[in-house]
Amino acid sequence: MELKDVKNITFPKPSLEEWKEATEVSLKGKSVEKLKTYTYEGITLNPLYTEKEDSSAKTAELPGFFPFTRGITPTGYYEQPWLVVQPVSGITADEANEKMQAAFKRGQNVVAYPARLLAEGARIEKLFNNIPLKELPVFIDLKGKQKEFFPQIKAVADLQKAQLKGVLAEDPIAEWLIGGQLPEDTDQYFAEWIKTVQDYQKVGPNLKTVLVNTAVFHNGGANAVQEIAYGLAVAVQYILEGQKQGLSISEITEKIVFSFAVDSNYFMSIAKLRAARRLWAGLAEAFDTAPHHFKMAIHAVTSELTETLYDQHVNILRTTNQAFAAAIGGIQYLQIHPFNHAFGESDDFSERIARNTHLILKEETNITTVVDPAGGSWYVEQLTDELAEKAWMKFLEIDTAGGIFEAIKHGSLQADLVEVYQGRIQNAALRKESIIGTNVYPNPADKIKTPTQEKQESYMVVEKAVEITPITLERISVQFEQLRLRSETFKQSSGEAPRIGLINLKELKSYKPRADFVKGLVAAGGIETVESAGCQSIQDAVNYVASTKLPIYCVCGSDNDYSELAKTTIKEIKKQFPEINLYIAGKQTEELEISLSEAGVKEFIHVKTNAVAILIELLQALGVN
Repeated sequence: MELKDVKNITFPKPSLEEWKEATEVSLKGKSVEKLKTYTYEGITLNPLYTEKEDSSAKTAELPGFFPFTRGITPTGYYEQPWLVVQPVSGITADEANEKMQAAFKRGQNVVAYPARLLAEGARIEKLFNNIPLKELPVFIDLKGKQKEFFPQIKAVADLQKAQLKGVLAEDPIAEWLIGGQLPEDTDQYFAEWIKTVQDYQKVGPNLKTVLVNTAVFHNGGANAVQEIAYGLAVAVQYILEGQKQGLSISEITEKIVFSFAVDSNYFMSIAKLRAARRLWAGLAEAFDTAPHHFKMAIHAVTSELTETLYDQHVNILRTTNQAFAAAIGGIQYLQIHPFNHAFGESDDFSERIARNTHLILKEETNITTVVDPAGGSWYVEQLTDELAEKAWMKFLEIDTAGGIFEAIKHGSLQADLVEVYQGRIQNAALRKESIIGTNVYPNPADKIKTPTQEKQESYMVVEKAVEITPITLERISVQFEQLRLRSETFKQSSGEAPRIGLINLKELKSYKPRADFVKGLVAAGGIETVESAGCQSIQDAVNYVASTKLPIYCVCGSDNDYSELAKTTIKEIKKQFPEINLYIAGKQTEELEISLSEAGVKEFIHVKTNAVAILIELLQALGVN
């Protein structure tokens, strides 16, 4: 056969049934249904996605056109890449200004400062000193200080004779949920707030001044459905409040910017941004206005929920994955937290790495040359459809129940988030979800200091407030980090780390898998292990315990070794050392477990063990309180 003939070869297209048969062969007879997974959103993820049979009947969605699922501009990032929103650190306004000007030379193209600087009294004229506001957009979440800082912002704009552009906004509802206080008279509050929103048009008619900060819901544990639905409910409330004050639909919607968190669930994050744009555009019909007034401007920020203290450089991998998902999902502003953000601090190096992540994504992936990279992915398309459907149903449920304020006052919103958050916490404790460097593959040599960051605070001052249940903002990894910090404190005071012994049975190849499993699990709580050599007899095990004299031991070996040696070994050890606690690594048959428990085993440690619960139990037995 000649090369020219190869081009004409055709291969039969395999059917889905043939694929399933081949897959089940590799699964050794198990059903392909075993490969399905389930999300916090109640969506079932299939192992394979193909083109839908009804896809040809579906109206084609195009980038830049209603319903804007594929982006709000026809050219994607080709003409306007996303803006680099990296707030700089600094103790004083002068220091922050100096860092900001240095950042402009290294890829930053947005003036971004943390609200903390403003709340601590930094003068805005110093923050904006020598910064060309005619050329550069700004992005500052004013977090309750919008009205207070307007005079200073106007003075700076007048001094430079600049029309400000970008975002100078706040989300009052998010701030109330963080602070746990709601104004008694929300009508009066919004009447004054809408006046402030209008005042900002004096310094920049194109400024975004209304923020819908759905990241607060995400960092409180929300799944993607909840984040979209509650975000839409907040935005609708702001539209209604604007209408009460005489604003048209377009006058309020064109001032809104949404801030979504993106986490390590890569495809779900992409679909979330696409679905949110579609649903927001769909609300144009509900308000009987033109769809172009409902083009969703999106600020994406990397998840605080998934950050870790230990093995902090893994945060670089997490945030890069999250930022890439945001870019593919189609955003206008992107903020990447520095890898040491969870400590409540950052430095020049960590800020540089975060900023450079933007540049690498823009320059090395060619993402800015492709319009809607996710378009045509059957997986992303179907996930977007399912997510949009579920989020819309959730939004309607909120609306039918009286809107966002009723959900907040009755605590149903907060309870909703807590339920999902507890599921995340449970899965991390059971290690169904891996947190690299924390609940799996922890580095025992990694030592940290206690973080300085307190739980997120609101700078909103609410007079005549009604108490509401606040949203609790806590990272998933904190349950492991607190235990490990306890162990480090114990080591500093006692001179040695908490330790348990591993009684290894027989040959290395027999005990190593379970010994490694136990070592990894207890290291997540800062507990060190002292291993025996392979014990060939009962006496070897007894001698090892006698020489080490630890309060806790875990027996590690194969199932066969347990059947042959474990029961008699445990009986003898408990006879000679009745005060020690004995565990066994690995799930056993019910009969063997009963037999070993009668011999003296306290508990069995295996893949379904709640890691947090067993670590607390071990630390308490070791005197680490």
